[in-house]
Amino acid sequence: MGVRILHDTDRGLACLYDSTSGVAFGPVFEEHEDGRTAFEMAERFLAITGDARRCSPALLDAAWARAYQEVDLS
Repeated sequence: MGVRILHDTDRGLACLYDSTSGVAFGPVFEEHEDGRTAFEMAERFLAITGDARRCSPALLDAAWARAYQEVDLS
């Protein structure tokens, strides 16, 4: 139970899904220009935010921007 990633490989999109409440939330992720998939971008976003369900909208916006700006998390 918790946050999952829904990934549409045909369209190259991903979103976050709370399996406890049944609600999708946050941004829609797209493939990055450097070749990372939408799924990888969503994973990166979760690595930045931790439990994204508990983040404020402002923090979610900042995490989205960071996920798309930086190339390497390590």
